[in-house]
Amino acid sequence: MRLIRGWEKRFTPDVTGGLRLSRPIVYRAMGEEDGLGDRREGEVRVNVQTEMTIREHEDEINALPFRPSPEERKRLDAETARHVAELLNRESDDPDVEMEEREPGNWDIRQQVKVDDSESGSPFLFCLSREPSSAAGWERLRAALPDRYDTWTVTEDLDSLEFEIECGLKRSLALYEIEERHLSTGRGWVAYSFDEFPPGVDVEEVLQQVERWFRKRRKYRDQEEYRFAWGVSFPQSKTLPDFVDIELTTTGLSLFQPWTPPER
Repeated sequence: MRLIRGWEKRFTPDVTGGLRLSRPIVYRAMGEEDGLGDRREGEVRVNVQTEMTIREHEDEINALPFRPSPEERKRLDAETARHVAELLNRESDDPDVEMEEREPGNWDIRQQVKVDDSESGSPFLFCLSREPSSAAGWERLRAALPDRYDTWTVTEDLDSLEFEIECGLKRSLALYEIEERHLSTGRGWVAYSFDEFPPGVDVEEVLQQVERWFRKRRKYRDQEEYRFAWGVSFPQSKTLPDFVDIELTTTGLSLFQPWTPPER
């Protein structure tokens, strides 16, 4: 398999002697402006369900200057539910509240609520793209990535690339004097599996969402991205930066060969 990567010439491995690994929250912060990151990537939303009993407001109903008929009462209950939904949706970045009447006066309220992951760890990433096989494929990829990329490289030996980067990452982490650490790795294609919000999960699944960093919105599918991920966990109360610069060996540098786009 051949994967390519775009660079600014000044940041290519043959110029710097290495490369930078960034956390996905860096790409997420770039959002729409850069054309690279997706502000929804890695986002976790938890399925939340509660109940509401409108009959709790019986005193307010009885205070009306008229006694509502069953049909009018049903309309008033629905109106109350609508106002509650509007209140819950107000100034929220979560999918709209869904309300369903189970029985007269009793409503189920469902929503997917975004989890604050600002304090949770995220892996270091290195990203590439599928090599286009035609000029049309190249044009689609080029339009999906930042204009600042003026140099392209191709890599074929992915196993060696993973090994070289991981060795460089371990050397860099040693500078932070972390005595005990666990390094987990993963790699694969990014799935462009949702349009606006990632699907909600149950609370007990939140901590199992490692794959969340391998999915983005469908609008980014022309990037055809392949990712390497390294998760770092350690018991000490130390904080790692959002990116790490690593050095590559001569073998590692040779894994990035110049690439020229197809002409037809």
